[in-house]
Amino acid sequence: MIAPKWRLCSLLFLATVLNYLDRQTVSVLAPVMQKEMGLDNVALGRIFSAFYYAYTGCQLVSGLTLDRVNLRWAFGAAVLAWSVVSALTGLASGFVSLLVFRLLLGAMESANWPGAIRIVSRSFERRERALGNGIFTSGSSVGALIAPVLIVGISSAFGWRWAFVGIGSLGIIWFAGWVLSTRSRDLAPIWRDPSGARRGQPLWAGALAIVRSPQFVPVLLVAILVNPCMYFSVNWLPTYFAQQRHLALGNKMAWILTAIYLGIDLGNIGCGVGILALTRRGFSISDARRAMFLLATAAVACCAAVPLLPLRSAVFALVAVNFGTGIWTAMYLTMAQEVSPANPSTSIGILSGCGSLAGAWAMTAVGKITQSTGSFSIPMQMVAMAAVLAAIAGWFVRVEANEGKALV
Repeated sequence: MIAPKWRLCSLLFLATVLNYLDRQTVSVLAPVMQKEMGLDNVALGRIFSAFYYAYTGCQLVSGLTLDRVNLRWAFGAAVLAWSVVSALTGLASGFVSLLVFRLLLGAMESANWPGAIRIVSRSFERRERALGNGIFTSGSSVGALIAPVLIVGISSAFGWRWAFVGIGSLGIIWFAGWVLSTRSRDLAPIWRDPSGARRGQPLWAGALAIVRSPQFVPVLLVAILVNPCMYFSVNWLPTYFAQQRHLALGNKMAWILTAIYLGIDLGNIGCGVGILALTRRGFSISDARRAMFLLATAAVACCAAVPLLPLRSAVFALVAVNFGTGIWTAMYLTMAQEVSPANPSTSIGILSGCGSLAGAWAMTAVGKITQSTGSFSIPMQMVAMAAVLAAIAGWFVRVEANEGKALV
């Protein structure tokens, strides 16, 4: 029989797959939608950013809320809500309506990471959390991985509007599975609160404690540097291949994107597996994490060379870039949830909210830069530089030596 924590982790993985499928639909179909709706790169950048602005504001609210409500029903309702919005996006007729649907999708999807992080922190011991985070977070890369083939396939057969309907409908199936296979007791914490926090504390008390944590500033810097790298990959690569490599939206581009996004998946899982392997060889958790994010930084730095490479070499380089991005994403989530073991949803809401805001600005900037220069070289150089700066900030994040005492 599957242990409850692994069953929950599997369902979180599937929810994250849906999360990225739903948000990726516009990115994959962007070349077609740009032509039909008359959108340039500046408009497309604003549409990408709209999602993240809504995502940012609502993540802060989601984090505070999910630390205080029944996780089972709140998390399930969030997945159902964003799936409905995704399906309705097929009704968009122009820039304004598409912008509205993206704002709504960002608001609804904001609950995924705060909720999933809280569930993992309640269900897994500290040494297992990077693996638990890596497993459910890999859903983002699996979503990105299967999105090109699935979305292009539906669009080719039925039209791009039906791709939104088909992808959004999958959330209804997930919700039924979530309700039937989980119980509220499965989400009860396995650890005692080391901070002595009480249920009756003011709503903002947990947030204030998080901001005052000595870990907060370095993890915040990692968040605002790593998130734009991920967002660039999942949002702009289809447009990059269409505009710079002159590939049509079809099977060739779909399979190239699938290969590239496989790198994120391998990085997500590789992060947790690598840390477990290194700690078993005598590394401290801090040193094991540093080794992994230095490897990730070297991989992401390859992004600067992509515009100079022939197509096949560029694809391999982008696989490496996304492998590094996958490691960084799992690492950052683990760092974020440990800023406040007592209020992990609030912690991830604040930190990811700030990271998403940085990502929103970055998406707008990419649109303006590529529109004015006709090239993706500068954004790709910025991705490489962000990874190096994230490594410097991440070096100062340490695991608290007494955290393990909070585990039962």
